[in-house]
Amino acid sequence: MVLTGFFDSLMVAKLGHVELAASGICNSIFFLISIFPMGVTMAYATIISLLLGRNKIKITHLLVRDSFYVTLFLCLITTLVVYWSIYGFGTFDQTKEVEVLSKPYLTLLMWSLAPMLLFFYSKNICDGYGYTRGGMVITVLALLLNIFLNWVFIYGNLGFSAYGLNGAGYATIISRIFLAAAMFTVLFKSKQTPISFAEWRHSFTNYKQFRFFKQIFKLGFPTGLQYFFEIAAFAVAAMMAGWIGSKELAAHQLAITLASVTYMFAGGISAGSSICVAKATGNKNKENALKYGKAGHVLGVGVMGLFALFFLLFNIPLAQLFSADADVVKLGANLLILAALFQLGDGLQAISVGLLRGIEDVNIPSFVTFVAYWLVAIPLGYFLLHNTSLPEIFIGVKGIWIGLAFGLTISAILLTYRFYYLLRSK
Repeated sequence: MVLTGFFDSLMVAKLGHVELAASGICNSIFFLISIFPMGVTMAYATIISLLLGRNKIKITHLLVRDSFYVTLFLCLITTLVVYWSIYGFGTFDQTKEVEVLSKPYLTLLMWSLAPMLLFFYSKNICDGYGYTRGGMVITVLALLLNIFLNWVFIYGNLGFSAYGLNGAGYATIISRIFLAAAMFTVLFKSKQTPISFAEWRHSFTNYKQFRFFKQIFKLGFPTGLQYFFEIAAFAVAAMMAGWIGSKELAAHQLAITLASVTYMFAGGISAGSSICVAKATGNKNKENALKYGKAGHVLGVGVMGLFALFFLLFNIPLAQLFSADADVVKLGANLLILAALFQLGDGLQAISVGLLRGIEDVNIPSFVTFVAYWLVAIPLGYFLLHNTSLPEIFIGVKGIWIGLAFGLTISAILLTYRFYYLLRSK
């Protein structure tokens, strides 16, 4: 999913830095709104894993049913919020040239929201059953489809008109419909998942059977808030960069796109570790839960350490992939150095959030992420953005990123400490 955004930005960047800036602010707004329901759907995998650990596989189809109701409700609410943001776009205080391009593109992204959430619904159900390969294959195919459709619609190939930035929106809608349809097929047709379409359909007629709404809310709501606090902080960071100018926003977008790609490797390790820890927690095996946690952290530190080195060594060539504008490349390369510095913190906090979700600890981590991002990262970034008396490295868009780095580091330390403290004190 993140690689889709990466190639969208890469291919849109060839149109110009204004198009890149518009793509960046639209995706920031879109994921600011959609990240909460995406976080809620991640709770489905954890609850199924807990049920499997407790040997209650026979009632998981009821969770699948109730999760579908919750997902449809979230689709409706978040689509309405995106709709409102389009017509209130002026409140984001972006440059006029960026606003003109952003409104139609964000409208297209809005139509891709429901299929995206339905994909995450079915994917997280499969993940909970321990079947992750199907989701991996489907997302890779959707990525290739999106790249091809970008080439067709953005630049006007194979006889189609060149739609520019909006072409990326059309490609996104089609690829996300494919994601949802293919993932639903895998969920009900694969032998790796113990639920059939007939059983799922029949479950909607059993109104008196046990419902999981309370457990979904108890685990999913704080999980959604955790991701919302983080993504909202990065969305606000993008808006603050846009206050300075379109080149600063374009530089921010290229750097955050690359940082998002590396973050998702940690996110994948986090999701896998969370499922393993949840199963161990379900059968009350604290020793295994601790081992899975340690393994997740070791993998995360190793992978993110390599990415940090990669950003430091190749920051200029990476920035040049997105822009030919010398100012954008220079600023983007500097931001990638800052991105390298918080790779370890970013990876650790992502994995620790997943591990804590696996042991059903979500309320305190939500509070920690709120403090780290909204009481440290954003206020510090805002202060550095406007304090021109400091050295150049600390001001402007670079100051925003320094604030984010501090927030990520604090979140990583506190969440990692909490995971080991809770397991060793039980």
